Parts: sequence; C-alpha cells; structure tokens
Amino acid sequence: MLLCAARHLVCLLAPLDPKYCYVCGARALYVVVNPGKASYSIAPTMAVCAIVGYLTSFWLLKANRSQLLVILIGLLLGLSVNLRLSNAILSAGYFLFFAISCLRSRQLTTFAQGIGFGMGFLVGMTPTLIANAINAGSPFTTTYGGVDVAPPEFKFGIFMQYAADLQFALILLAVASTIYRFRWKGQTRARQVGLIVAGNLLVNLAFFLSHPVFTQYYMIPIAMLSLWSLSFAHLMQEVEVAKVIPAA
Repeated sequence: MLLCAARHLVCLLAPLDPKYCYVCGARALYVVVNPGKASYSIAPTMAVCAIVGYLTSFWLLKANRSQLLVILIGLLLGLSVNLRLSNAILSAGYFLFFAISCLRSRQLTTFAQGIGFGMGFLVGMTPTLIANAINAGSPFTTTYGGVDVAPPEFKFGIFMQYAADLQFALILLAVASTIYRFRWKGQTRARQVGLIVAGNLLVNLAFFLSHPVFTQYYMIPIAMLSLWSLSFAHLMQEVEVAKVIPAA
C-alpha cells in the first residue's frame, strides 16, 4: 500500500508526463512479485526506501539543505536497521557524501548537517543497540554466528548467482541511471543525488559480493533506494524546468 502511495505521489509530481507514473507503477508491481517477499523485513524496508528516496531528492533539489530534513533522513535509515541489520549499509553513501563535502567546503553548516544525519541515524537504530546490549553483551555485538560473521571473500560463484538473479537487473539499471545522472552538465544538485547513490552502490555491492552467502533479496533494498532517489530527482527537475519554460 505504501508503494502504491509513493507511485501516486510521483504522479502528482509529474502531471505533464504520465509515462513516469507507468514506470513507477510497474516497479511497484515488480516489488510485489519479486523474491523479496521471502523475508518479512523486505516489504517495510521497501517502503522506507521509497520515502528516503523522495526526501533525499527533495533535500538536495528543493529544500535549501534543511537541517531538520537531514535529521529525518538519518532517522528513517536508522529505523530501517531495526527491520534488517544489513540496512545499516544503506547509510554508507550519505556518510561518504558528508565526508567529501566537509573536506571540500570546510563550512560549519555542512559539518552540522553531517552530525545531524549521524545523530538521527543513531537515534533511529537505538532499539537494535539496546537489544544487542541485552542479548550479546554490547550494543555493537550481534547474535549472528557462522557464515554471517565470516571474513569477506570475493568468490566468482557468488557473483554468478547474483548475475543470474532478477535483482541483478535492478542493480544494473541503478548503475546505468547513476552514470546517466553524472553526464548531465550544469545541474550540480541533481548530480549530488547521483554521488550519494554511487557511494551507496559501491559499498553495498562490495559488502554483499564478498559475503559467503547468496540470498535472492539481499540487494533489493540498495537497488530500490537508488532507483527511487534517481527517479524522484529526475521528476523534480523536470517539474522545475516546466515551470521555467512558460515564464521564458
């Protein structure tokens, strides 16, 4: 239901071109029938990805870098960790973005936004930290064992399993969309969405391709967060262009 609501939100954002509504609707249907339903945690994670994707684009393109919005994005990503522990990696691209931005600009506002995002993320995942402290003796120690805590190792067999799975098609689409976003000139804010997505894809792919276990839904969250972020960025930019052209 939340995915359908996100689709209708896209329709409202792009009243001049309904083809994007059909694309996002098809994506929502794909999520309904894909192997992600094999895990109880994937469905709510998909809803969080859609919301965070919208907020990320709105923050970078429309909201004048609102501090409260950055905290909300961090909070939602932190809350997603309570659904799936590996969702913590969905924040990697955002932390990389803030780190690079701080090194380049050295502005207090940029540093404050990074701190706000980190604090929101930490607050959101507090239930998981408390559960770890109770069950494992430390907030940063989990109850996972066996292959789940094995050291990272890239195996060609694991890569081929992902390559033969439908979720890999979503990853390829996300990578292609990110490259396309970087090719746009004169649109710095929209390209910053691509920077966050690229960092997220890089870290998540490195993590899951080096994990010794293949699962049909492991890469679904990062694929959908990337695609929602890029899609909303594209739609918002087209709406802005449509407003400027009549005025000209």
